[in-house]
Amino acid sequence: MSMIKEKILQSAVRLFAEKGYQATSIQDIADDCSIAKGSLYKHFSSKEELYVSILERRQQVMVDEVDRIRKKQLSKRDTFLAEIAYQFDFYVEHGYYISRDHNELAPLGSEIIEDVLSRIRRSMFLYYQDILRRQYGSAIEPWKWDATAIFNGFIREYTFHLLFGYKPMDKQALALFIAERMDDLVHGLNQRSSPSLLTDELMTEYSGMELRSLFASRGSRRDALIEMIASLIPDIAVPNQRKQELTEVAAMLRDEAVQEQPRLFLLRALMRDLESESELAFYVNQLRQLI
Repeated sequence: MSMIKEKILQSAVRLFAEKGYQATSIQDIADDCSIAKGSLYKHFSSKEELYVSILERRQQVMVDEVDRIRKKQLSKRDTFLAEIAYQFDFYVEHGYYISRDHNELAPLGSEIIEDVLSRIRRSMFLYYQDILRRQYGSAIEPWKWDATAIFNGFIREYTFHLLFGYKPMDKQALALFIAERMDDLVHGLNQRSSPSLLTDELMTEYSGMELRSLFASRGSRRDALIEMIASLIPDIAVPNQRKQELTEVAAMLRDEAVQEQPRLFLLRALMRDLESESELAFYVNQLRQLI
């Protein structure tokens, strides 16, 4: 991704958050980036495509942080609590989609955006089910869809009060409260042997999805970050000789990372060199979490 494209995305995020999607024009974003509208269209064919790119990027931020939490080698219970708490951290920072108000959505009838939002919602629902299955195992299986719907409802409702009601709730305490209520629910379901309401037959649109569609492999995300770093190098403000050096470093990093047993000392040295350039530091830091 070029630095210009990155600047366009950052500008769009800010303007969509401040003014709302409908009130922000492509010309507004181009003006904010100090580029011609025609130059913006070289990177994004429409405002819809910009919005979709932001949604997908935000989703990847969430996925990367969940991946980081799971690598901390916490107990199963502490991982459960940490993942619940992070949902509130994520939504408080990013809003439900782009901004914290109800002007954030693109107009109804945008088939492209509606499809993306639908995919994200279904993927998140499956992710929440995965959280519950890892915590409760077979105890949740007969009621996996119903329990997920209730869990999803807890998170959405309390997120609403945090975002729009400005209720000063501690997110760690909130995570513990929700976890304990899910404990109560699972225990109660098993005690009563209540029949499930949401069956596999009713939830076929979710059953047909794979969680891997949300959680891309570490390798694919690692490779995408290295490619992004390499694509930024030509645009950073350093002499051409330094650009050539950085390009070679990125190529060495790419080649070493895909080895069956990559040399960690070499990967770290290469990332330190790239990270010394401020324009690359953010992406190198993300990459470090995957290597």
